[in-house]
Amino acid sequence: MANNKIQLTTRRNILDGFLITRISWYGQLDQPSFLGRLYDLSKLPSYDFRYKTAGEDIHKHTVLNDDWPEEWIFTDDRFNILHSSDKDFLNFLCMTVHPTVRQNNEELTTLLEIYSNNLKRDGFAIEKSGEIAGRPLFSAIDLTKSITTTTTTTIRPENRKAIVIGCSAYQFATPLVNPLNDANGMEAVLQSLNFEVFKYIDPSQKELKIAIDEFGESIKGSDVGLFYFAGHGVQVKGLNYLIPMDANLTSEKIVEYDCVEVGRVLAHMEDARTDVNLIVLDACRNNPFERSWGRGIGQRGLASMNAPKGSLIAYSTAPGNTASDGSGNNGLYTEALLNHISTKATPVNTMFQKVRLEVMQKSKEEQIPWESTSLTADFYFAR
Repeated sequence: MANNKIQLTTRRNILDGFLITRISWYGQLDQPSFLGRLYDLSKLPSYDFRYKTAGEDIHKHTVLNDDWPEEWIFTDDRFNILHSSDKDFLNFLCMTVHPTVRQNNEELTTLLEIYSNNLKRDGFAIEKSGEIAGRPLFSAIDLTKSITTTTTTTIRPENRKAIVIGCSAYQFATPLVNPLNDANGMEAVLQSLNFEVFKYIDPSQKELKIAIDEFGESIKGSDVGLFYFAGHGVQVKGLNYLIPMDANLTSEKIVEYDCVEVGRVLAHMEDARTDVNLIVLDACRNNPFERSWGRGIGQRGLASMNAPKGSLIAYSTAPGNTASDGSGNNGLYTEALLNHISTKATPVNTMFQKVRLEVMQKSKEEQIPWESTSLTADFYFAR
């Protein structure tokens, strides 16, 4: 700590604040998810001989067994919070008040007061530096230098993750032409917008369920989660289902056994507590199995769903209607989405309005895209 300005007594006072107020340093995340936002736990050693990495070690003792005291992090020499560099210490404090970590306003106010009262004696402050989804972001400032040039530490850019699925080669129905191109196009554009993308082409039902479940786990601790599906979808008794490539829907009763309900995706996103969740369904094409179900049984398109808090659900056409697979390289809806998603400084709701206008114009208003949203602040794909 020879070159550090933040004294050991200051650090102890701040860390004691967590114990006195009984506010958890990791907020609404589990401890491995919190630490994973600051450190690569796969490269740190385990102190439990049964495991190889710190990630496995910490998950076992803080999530599964819950047999470590909460203050273990302050003295664990893998992280060295008490004796780390000023930058690492301030990074830790800023992460404790990050909106992904903490949404309880009373806890946030208490922690910021503790930080302010103690850090100022050593010439530092933690101040608001921006917003994400309407919630404040904080950075550490060296008060002894020019504020415009001396931000000591900043929170990392938004952690964005997306899953992209395209189903074209249906085994028991007429193959679709464009979902493969749609998925490839979405993968490329989302990567250019700083998303980590997981892409799946023509998954079976089992593979689709596993992909969704693994994605649900991966977005815990992320800022933005996006789910995109291009292929066949169907509604049955008010529930929406994604049709995987191996589904053989000889009757309506088979749907729940051979398909994957969209609610599975929504449940994972709610559980992950991601700040912004986006679900894009280019899955309202004609039901290819409807003839075998008999007249009057099937319902057209997808049913309306309520978007959970902080979410937006985008449909390629209005509920109860069907969408075009397109005559070009992409489906009509995804083509418009690819044309507008990278537009800078455009709020997501405005971006989808532009998509809707393009689709309506090209389809002569036969296809009208639709969204259900409960976003609480503007989100931008590109600033």
